[in-house]
Amino acid sequence: MIELIHKYPILIKLLLTLVTVAFVFTGGYFFTREDTSSYAAKVGKAKIGMQEYQDTLTRMEELYRKIYQGSIPPEMMKKIEKQALDTLVDKEILLQEAEKQGISVSDDELSDAVHENKSFLGDDGRFSKERYIGILKANGMTPAVYEKEMKDELTVDKLRKMVKDAVYLSENEVRDAYKKQLAAQKKEFKEEEFQAQKENLWRVQTLLAQEKLMSSFMDGLRKNYKVEPNPSLKPAA
Repeated sequence: MIELIHKYPILIKLLLTLVTVAFVFTGGYFFTREDTSSYAAKVGKAKIGMQEYQDTLTRMEELYRKIYQGSIPPEMMKKIEKQALDTLVDKEILLQEAEKQGISVSDDELSDAVHENKSFLGDDGRFSKERYIGILKANGMTPAVYEKEMKDELTVDKLRKMVKDAVYLSENEVRDAYKKQLAAQKKEFKEEEFQAQKENLWRVQTLLAQEKLMSSFMDGLRKNYKVEPNPSLKPAA
């Protein structure tokens, strides 16, 4: 598992998302993007709160403890601290870029996302306002805070989707990638085997191509935004 995470960074992003959802609805608290004097980093004129950083770091520590089945090696802990800050910085950059590009989330889209969350459904299978408010209160949140965070996540997702939707792989490109994979394993390419696996191969190759494009897109964005980490935070280089 550890080797896979190092090889495919997308896995840690997915796992972190799952842990975040579980954290909110099993007694943890949700972070806020409040502009406080105690900041973890500045992105342009915006600030990432120190509490937000600490909450994100806590969730990532929980994830890695499960991966390592216990204590986290000190050298890995430094990397986790850096990853927590980088994750929040990238999110803020994406939010600012989405605003520049006119990408937004409507009230109806936000309402749909809230009402479709299974955690807020009552015994009748329909959205329960009482349950919604109760769960948020139990986690130290208000609807305004939760909905602000939800709106930010949906906005970032829209921008990511716009970038990833630019990826299109032809059958020949998928076939060539499969041939290279087999060649590295010193295996023979067989057209009938390729055809049988084509759909799965296309999904995997598309995902990898999308992540590569997204990574390149982020590299470009980071050059356009001034980021100032709090001097008290000294993540590993």
